[in-house]
Amino acid sequence: MISSLFVLLALVSAAPTPVPTSRPALREIGRVRASASCASLALHANSAISSALHSDLLVGQTMSRLREVDLDGSVIARRNGLQELARLAKDLRAEAVAGVGEVKRLRELAAKSTNPTQKKELKNFADSLGGALYRQKKIANDLNGFLAAMDYHDMATFTESQQDLNRATLGQGDARVIDPVEKAKSIGRDPRAQLPANQLAKEAADDFQQRVADITNDEALAAEYTEGAVSGC
Repeated sequence: MISSLFVLLALVSAAPTPVPTSRPALREIGRVRASASCASLALHANSAISSALHSDLLVGQTMSRLREVDLDGSVIARRNGLQELARLAKDLRAEAVAGVGEVKRLRELAAKSTNPTQKKELKNFADSLGGALYRQKKIANDLNGFLAAMDYHDMATFTESQQDLNRATLGQGDARVIDPVEKAKSIGRDPRAQLPANQLAKEAADDFQQRVADITNDEALAAEYTEGAVSGC
């Protein structure tokens, strides 16, 4: 009985460890046949791919910046941090929107294709890449929403110097000071905006990080369809 157990353990230990199946990486299409249709397809496909890959970099930069930015420190540090995040949001959205436009053209080419394989694979390629670009644009939109919440908080809260000035001239703080939490509730905004801004920024980065897996999956699917999408070229 004991010897049988040793044999079983030996067989288990000798069994090869499963190796994860690697998926193709998204990369631009190389040379295609010198024809107007193939050149047009490659141009729009590579433009969409370039937008997706550049957006990946911008998403990574955005997450890093959200984790490092100091929005609870000095006024200057907060302003500079918000301006940098606004630039990233603008660049990311512009890149993703440009890619979505190229995907639309790819779908039009797929609809016109007379090659059954290319017609199907090109549409699948466009749909998968379009999914990644849509998710990237959604991150840009949500980052803009985060920045809008920060701006709202700044506008709804008087600075200490303004309060001091009111006390000096009126003998009291401004009676119109708005409680941001109550105001947020009254217009349906999340009162969590009153948490430390740095904490909210890190939570936003974590949220975006969770979305990266879906973007990566969409891009891998697009890569799998690339060969069929350019069949005949």
